Amino acid sequence: MNAPSHKNDGMGSLYYPGEDAVRFRVWAPFAAQVDVVLDHPTPNTAFALANETGTPNWSADGIPAPPGTRYQYRITTAPGPDNDTSQPHLRTDARALQVEGSAAACQGYIVDPRLFTESRTPFITPPFQDFLIYQLHVGSFTGRNDGLVNPHPTATFVDLKSRLPYIRSLGFNAIELLPISNFQADTAGGAGEGYGPSDMFASENLYATAPSQAVAELVQLIDAAHSIGLAVILDVIHNHAGQANNRYWQYDGNCSGDNGIPGGIYHIHGHHTPWGEGFATWQQEVRNFLLDNARLYLRDYRVDGLRFDAVQAIDPGAIAEIAWALRAEFPGKYLIAEYNPGDSSTSVAPWSDPYGSLGFCATWNMDSPWRMFDILNGVNAVDSLTGRIGNFSDPNPWHLVNYLTGSHDQIYNDANNSGHYLAQRFGGRLNGYARAKCRLAWALNATIPGTPMLFMGTEGHIDGFWNPWVGAGQDNRLDWQRIGDDLGAPMQRMVTDVNTLRWSHPALRSAAGQITHTDFTNDIVAFKRWGDTGDVLLIVVNASDGQWDNSQYAVSLAGDSGAWQEVFNSQAPLYGGVNTVGNPGYLLNATNGQLAINLASWSVHIFARV
Repeated sequence: MNAPSHKNDGMGSLYYPGEDAVRFRVWAPFAAQVDVVLDHPTPNTAFALANETGTPNWSADGIPAPPGTRYQYRITTAPGPDNDTSQPHLRTDARALQVEGSAAACQGYIVDPRLFTESRTPFITPPFQDFLIYQLHVGSFTGRNDGLVNPHPTATFVDLKSRLPYIRSLGFNAIELLPISNFQADTAGGAGEGYGPSDMFASENLYATAPSQAVAELVQLIDAAHSIGLAVILDVIHNHAGQANNRYWQYDGNCSGDNGIPGGIYHIHGHHTPWGEGFATWQQEVRNFLLDNARLYLRDYRVDGLRFDAVQAIDPGAIAEIAWALRAEFPGKYLIAEYNPGDSSTSVAPWSDPYGSLGFCATWNMDSPWRMFDILNGVNAVDSLTGRIGNFSDPNPWHLVNYLTGSHDQIYNDANNSGHYLAQRFGGRLNGYARAKCRLAWALNATIPGTPMLFMGTEGHIDGFWNPWVGAGQDNRLDWQRIGDDLGAPMQRMVTDVNTLRWSHPALRSAAGQITHTDFTNDIVAFKRWGDTGDVLLIVVNASDGQWDNSQYAVSLAGDSGAWQEVFNSQAPLYGGVNTVGNPGYLLNATNGQLAINLASWSVHIFARV
C-alpha cells in the first residue's frame, strides 16, 4: 500500500463493490506519514497511505474493508514551525459520511455507495415559484405527547418519516430541515439546534437509530418525502465549525492561526464569527471541501435545495464560486442564502448582489417577521403591510423566502435568546385576538409574492417557545397533544385551506400584482394578484379592531370591474373566528371601481373575480 491512488474520484473513503475494497484520500499538507487505522479484520489494522507527488494529499487504493468498517487516520506531523510533533494524531476523516459520535475519539464508517443509487424514489424538484415550505427540527419534531419515547430524548429520521403525511396534508410541498450534520448533540445531553457543526459530511448520529445507519436512514427519509410529493431542503453551515469537538481543528498537527487562535489548515486566516472560527476559504482545498459538501447533498442524497446559513460571514469570492458551481451542475435546485451584510459583528465584506454576484436563487427575507410583528402591534401598519406586499417589480418573486409568523430564530428561546411563537407574542393561544392575528399572518404570507415558509407548530397555535433540549421541568419540543386540540385544529384547517388556495390559483404564484387600496385611518390594505390565464384575486387585509357589516366598507379595485366572490376569510367560524363577519356565497358587483364588502377585524379576505 505504498503507492498513491490512481483514481481521480474525490476525497475521503470510497468503497468499490466490484473490488470489495476501499480507496482512501485525505488532505494533510503538514504530514510526514499518514496511515488509515481500521477495526477490520481486527482492531487497529493499519495501512500506510502515500503522498500524491506534488500535492498535499495522501491516498491509497485497494484497501480490503467492507461497508460498516470503522476507521480513522493516524497522522504523523512533519517537523516545522507551529507543528505539533509530540505524538501521532488520530483524526476522524474530514469527509466521513457516518461517525460514531461527535467526541474526538469517535471513528467514521465506510459507507456502501449503493445506498445512494439503488431503489431510489424518482422525483422532480418543483419549479422555484411553486415552493411552499414547512420548516422543522428533526430532533424535536416528534417525541412529546405522541407516544414516542427515545432514550436521549431526540427524534430520528425514522420517527420523522411517520409524520410526513401530516405535513403534506397541510398543503405544503417542501420541508426545510434545520441542520442535520453532526453537531455534538450526543455530548451536550440531547438535541441542539444544529448550528455548531462538528462534522460537515456526517449526519447527527442521534438522528439515526444507530450511528452506522445514518446514511441509509437519511436516504430513506428523503425518498419517503419524495414519494408523497414533498421536496427536501437542508440547512448547511459553511461559515464556521463548532467551538467544541471541531473535527477540523489542527487537523494534521499544524497549529498556525491568527490572534491566538491556532486552528490549523482548515481555519488559518479564516473569518472569526461569534459562533466559532470560519473556514480558510482563501485555500482552494477548503473551497473544494465546502463545494463537495453541498454537492454531496444535491447529487447523492438528491435533496431539492440548500439553505446556506449566515452567508455574510463567508468570503464573497468563495461563496460565489461555490454557489455558481452548484447552479451550473444542478440548475433546477433551489439555493437559498441567509444573508445579513448589515450585521457588522459577522460580515466579512460589504453588500454584494446575492443573485447576480453571489449566485443564489433566493434569500431569506430576514425583515419579514419583525415587520409582521409591527403590523400586529399597530405600529406603522399600512407602511409595513405595503412593504411586505412589495411593488411587484421583481419578475422572480421566489427570490424572497418570507416567514411572517417567524422561523426558528424568532421562536427559539434559551439563556441568550428570548424568542416565542407568534401566538405567545400576542397573548397566548387562549387569547382570541392572538389566534386571529396568527391566522392573519399566515394568510398574508401565503398570498404575497415570494416563497412562504412556516415553522413547525405555528399551524396549531402552539404558544410559549421552542427549544429542543429536554431536562427537569423543561420540555419545549413540538407538543402533539396541543397542536391538534380544539384550539389548534381550526388553525390547521385554515393553513390547509389557504395553502390549497395558493395551489388552485396560479395568480398567487405569479409575479404580477398591484396594491389597490390603502387606508391609513383604519389600517387596511388591499392588493390584486393575477396570472396569465385570467385568474384574478383581490386580497383585503384588515390589521385593526374595526369591523364593518352590511357591505359598509368600500375597497378600491384600481379601475377593475365585474363580479367578485369571497373564496377565503381568515375569520370564518370554521377557523375559530367569533362574532365576526364575512361575505360567504355572495356575488358582489363592483361599482365605480370599488367593491363594497363586509370586513372582519384582524382578517384577510380573498375575493376571486368571476
